[in-house]
Amino acid sequence: MAYRLNASLVEWAYNLTKGVSIPDTPQMADYRALYVGFPNAQKPPFVLLGETFGCNRFWHGKALTQWARDWTKMWTQGQGTFVMTDMEDQGYAAAFMRLSKMGRMDFQRVLFLRTASNYSMQPPGMDVDKSMHEINSGYLPSLEAAYRVGSPVVHELADHWDKYRDAIP
Repeated sequence: MAYRLNASLVEWAYNLTKGVSIPDTPQMADYRALYVGFPNAQKPPFVLLGETFGCNRFWHGKALTQWARDWTKMWTQGQGTFVMTDMEDQGYAAAFMRLSKMGRMDFQRVLFLRTASNYSMQPPGMDVDKSMHEINSGYLPSLEAAYRVGSPVVHELADHWDKYRDAIP
């Protein structure tokens, strides 16, 4: 299942949030330093655009991350870039699409915000099993990131609902 969001709405939300400061910790910095050869994986937390990939089973590792990249390219006709795993978004999107077809909501107003708390693959030189069982120091910072990045969008919509009620930003 592939669901295309309203590109203009996504760009609008991204422009509101791309400069948001996201929490970082020394533990996160130490762990991301292991991802030599993966420049985005080594950056401090930041807002980015891209596709998520989900399935019904948990997966982790270099080979399965490449599998996700390949499927993302196929389902987006080569236009999409895999950036993050998920396990729920396609289910939500399917439900929202059904509700939209029933006239209960407008799928053109759907946005998804995901925050990363861990990597989908092991760092170079680390066994995939060891990587899967590493202590994860990103969970709580990812919750704070969701609040910080989501807030500008929610506040803009709420503060100017008279403007957005009948017109998609």
